[in-house]
Amino acid sequence: MQKETLVPGSICEEELNRLVDAYSGILLGLCRLTLGDTAMAQDIVQETFLKAWQKGGFRKETEKAWLIRVAMNLCHDYHRSRWWKHIDHKASADDIVIAEPDPADREILSMVQDLPFRERQIVILYFWNCMTLDDIAQTLGISQATVFRGLDKAKKLLKLELEGG
Repeated sequence: MQKETLVPGSICEEELNRLVDAYSGILLGLCRLTLGDTAMAQDIVQETFLKAWQKGGFRKETEKAWLIRVAMNLCHDYHRSRWWKHIDHKASADDIVIAEPDPADREILSMVQDLPFRERQIVILYFWNCMTLDDIAQTLGISQATVFRGLDKAKKLLKLELEGG
């Protein structure tokens, strides 16, 4: 029978490798879209897995949500840090790999990159990661109403941008 939880602080190499294999791509994509910086996104993903290793374990059914929450919190921490404000962190749409490099997709991706940070996080989790409003609220540690308002604000900003103005 498979263990439901790991003993705190004792995650084994095999389990850590499984987590990295299962979630590193998802986390890297979310962090890269959130920050617009591939190198920083890679650092955050590594730090996320370091925190998983240090924590030692969690219930299997919550591992994805926990990893996403940690990664998004780290993105938020980096975004609000003093040095972050002094660098050019906006990646061009050409720097972010998408499945089909369609010009319309690149334009939308560029518009998402221009959204305010919190709204960008919500849009990425909602549309790219297909999370529910409740899951996003839990992941970001905000109320469901705040998620709804953020998504509504993002939609209005994107619509305004699409209409040319």
